[in-house]
Amino acid sequence: MSVLGVERPTYYFECHGEINTRRTLQLSKKRAEELNIKKIIIASETGLSALEASKIFRDNVIIVVSSAAGTMVEGSIIGDLKIGIPDESVLEQLRQKGIKVIRGTDPFWNLGAHTELIDTGKLGMMFYKVISSGLHVCMTAILEATDSGYLSKGEEVIAIAGSFVGLDTAIVASGASSVDFFRDFGVLEIICKPRNPRYSWPINQVDWRGDLKKYERFVADSNKS
Repeated sequence: MSVLGVERPTYYFECHGEINTRRTLQLSKKRAEELNIKKIIIASETGLSALEASKIFRDNVIIVVSSAAGTMVEGSIIGDLKIGIPDESVLEQLRQKGIKVIRGTDPFWNLGAHTELIDTGKLGMMFYKVISSGLHVCMTAILEATDSGYLSKGEEVIAIAGSFVGLDTAIVASGASSVDFFRDFGVLEIICKPRNPRYSWPINQVDWRGDLKKYERFVADSNKS
C-alpha cells in the first residue's frame, strides 16, 4: 500500500514577538530550500524585519508587504507607531537590494476598519487569529503581492509575518488575487507559529517578547519625551 502523505515539522514558539525573528527566518530558509521555493514574502511595517530577511535570503526574490504610507498603530506600549515603512532611508536600502516593496491596504482591513461594523473582512481576521495572529497577515500579504503582479495564481511561496513588530509566523501557500481569494487561495503548510494564538494588547513582555528599543525611532514625534 502506498503512503499518501509526507511528514514535515511545524515549530511552535513559547511566546509571540520580535524575539522569534531570526529563528523564523532560519526555519523559513530551510523550508524554501527543501521545496525549491524562490519567492519569499515578508510582512514588515518598519522595514527592519525585511532588512534582517535580506541577510538570510540572499539567493531568493524578496517581496516586502507593508501598510499604506502614512498610517500608524495607535496606543502601542511605546506610543503611536508609524508604519508603512515610514523612514525613507530604510525604504531606499530595501530598494537598493533589489527588494520589491508594496505599501497598500490589507484586503481584510477596509473602509470599515475604524468602525464597530463587523463585516466579512473583520470576521475573517477573527477566524484566522484562532490559529495565529500572524496568519492573516501572511495571507493578506500574499494577496497584495499577487494583486501587484509579483506572484502568479497558484505559485507556491513562503510568507512570513509577526505579532506587532518582528516575525513569528511563516507559511507555505499558493498565490491568489484578493478577488479570487475563496476560489484560489490555499495554506499548504505551516512552518512555525506561536503555540498560543493570542497575546495581550498592549503587549506585556510575558506572552509577547522582544526588543522594542530599536523601534522607538518610528514613534510619532508627539509621543516622544
